[in-house]
Amino acid sequence: MKHLIITGSSGGLGIELLKHFLDKDFDFLYAVGNQKKFLEFDIKSPKLKYIFDLNLTEENDLEKLFSYINLSSEDELFIIHCIGGYTGGKKFYEYDKNELLEMFNKNFVTAYLVSKQAVNKIKNSKGGSIVFFSSSIALEYISGRSVYTISKYALHHLIKIIEKEAKEFNFTANIIAPTIILTEENRKWVNPSDSQNYVEPVEIAEMIENIFLNYQKINGNIFTITS
Repeated sequence: MKHLIITGSSGGLGIELLKHFLDKDFDFLYAVGNQKKFLEFDIKSPKLKYIFDLNLTEENDLEKLFSYINLSSEDELFIIHCIGGYTGGKKFYEYDKNELLEMFNKNFVTAYLVSKQAVNKIKNSKGGSIVFFSSSIALEYISGRSVYTISKYALHHLIKIIEKEAKEFNFTANIIAPTIILTEENRKWVNPSDSQNYVEPVEIAEMIENIFLNYQKINGNIFTITS
């Protein structure tokens, strides 16, 4: 059996990925997000389970999430982690501690804790893989984005650690770093004539499909997607 968790699946990208993967070769899908937003979309499927309003910076909530998943020795667990945040516009010395911690909680701590739970969950199963998201702007210095970029750098290093320390359990990790994603929310402000300069959610979904299909061979990478 193949299990797929999508965290942040009530967000702009998350909901598009949820729609896409409902028709793919997964036996169980777990949509983790905001109950109110899920009700707006009204997506239903016999293999879909909604898991509402967890705080993924809290280990107790992560334990609750993974308690819903029962794996046999032949099962595989896949995760798309869509939780993240952004802030910008100031020099590094202008951010306060709370802004720094908020970025680390959203962009790194949630990823770390989800990975920790996942590896412990799959130790006696066939294996699995996780995909995180970064951004093309986090791959180089750009003024005003220091706190955001630093939190993503921590995530970039996390997949290298997972590559080394979880390989014995056949668990792999990769990052996708696109430019601006053309979600429904972003379409509201993007000039239609410029839409070809942005990344469509389906492009990301197809890349994830390929990573998961070959997950035993694809590990520790940061994949960029440009328009």
